[in-house]
Amino acid sequence: MLPADLFGSETKNMMKVHSVTDISHTFSFYFDGRFARNYIQPIGGADARNWATLHKCDLSNVNLLVLQSGASPCLYLTEDVQAVWNFLEGGGGVVVLGEHVLFRREKTYRLNELVSAFGAKFIDQPASEPLKPSSELEVRDLKTYGGKTIELEDQSLWQILIRDAKARIVMALRPIGKGKLLVVSRALSGRQPNAEDPINAAMWQSILADLMCGKQIDPTKPPKSVMPENITGKTGLQIQHSDYLQPLAETIFAIYEGCRPLLEEILGVPPTQGMLKKLILLPTGGGGFSSGVAIGLGVWWGNFPEERYGMVELLGHEATHSWVLPFAEPMWNEGIATYVGILLGREFGLNKEANATLKRWIDGAKRHDSEMTKFDLASGTDIPHVVRMAKPMWIFEQLRTEEPRIISKYFQAKRRLIDPKKQKRYTANDSVAVLSTATGRNLFDWFRSLGIDVKASRTKVPHP
Repeated sequence: MLPADLFGSETKNMMKVHSVTDISHTFSFYFDGRFARNYIQPIGGADARNWATLHKCDLSNVNLLVLQSGASPCLYLTEDVQAVWNFLEGGGGVVVLGEHVLFRREKTYRLNELVSAFGAKFIDQPASEPLKPSSELEVRDLKTYGGKTIELEDQSLWQILIRDAKARIVMALRPIGKGKLLVVSRALSGRQPNAEDPINAAMWQSILADLMCGKQIDPTKPPKSVMPENITGKTGLQIQHSDYLQPLAETIFAIYEGCRPLLEEILGVPPTQGMLKKLILLPTGGGGFSSGVAIGLGVWWGNFPEERYGMVELLGHEATHSWVLPFAEPMWNEGIATYVGILLGREFGLNKEANATLKRWIDGAKRHDSEMTKFDLASGTDIPHVVRMAKPMWIFEQLRTEEPRIISKYFQAKRRLIDPKKQKRYTANDSVAVLSTATGRNLFDWFRSLGIDVKASRTKVPHP
């Protein structure tokens, strides 16, 4: 029998949450800090992220482990499962957020490799609303993004906390050793990368505060994020990855090695000093990031490794963000990065894919603005994403008919004219002045004819 009340312990009022959120199986911007911002930080907790192979993460001063995975081929190793068992036996709390989804042609939802060891399974059965929380939760206005349901081998070992309208399980809790395990539909938590959807916050904060009560920690030593443990230095670049992504590391580095000189030719300048020193492989098909010194690449982007174009474009995109610092591009930061990625695809010999990608972007933008004159990239609001991305591509395509090397000439002029020691900002007006220098003619009137609010009087950058 389970205790009637697994919540409400007074101990949680005297303890601090030290959590680690695992992003080693599926990377997402939401779980890279936003879940904690929604639900852990509001109760005074401190969260770190685990990027490394799970069983290699030090959980000695951690009392809450957050596990999640989407469509990913990354296995849960026997050692990973044992590490979670040990953590629970020692009093730690574990929350597993899942949603049955398969990676490409696989037949196994990998998170089930973990939870099945505890008698649970995420299944491909949608939850029917309204959801019905148990009285212990004391929840009103339960919100959900839909989601799916959970099967339990032996329900007598669990406290069922939420069922759907057809009595299928959506959230369940089980005591294991001195700790507690919560399995729950991913759809019951937020998902926005800006953390602006803390749904069910009161419920989550109460549950998470209770889960960690079985393990004492030193509150003066907050958890620290653990980066991928495999680090290889190659020609001035560090590559970091977990054991799960080892099979792809050499292939991706070979692509980077081929792309690096092509990027420098396209951009016309070497990377900004100190930038682009580290390449982190991410278990996702959802893109990447750039922090200047490091870029992260989603290893399954664009159907990689079966197809190469997407990885080449992504590498060009993220590298551009690091390349152009210390000043990001003011009105076409994302658009020009993708455009450079497309040009890199051409130089890499993937012309068909690159040309099709560029056409798809520009055709999409022209459905909103056939003449490319309606939307103000400099200060406009409510600009469709496809327009914000593709209008810069279209602009540079027009200029390439006059000067095929316009991108390299632009970045050469920017490096020459914009001195971070003399100015703190790089504005849209500055960028048009720099582009005017690159073309040898004043482009302000042309930009205004495209509906972009820029004026020569607003910049001190010399230009034609």
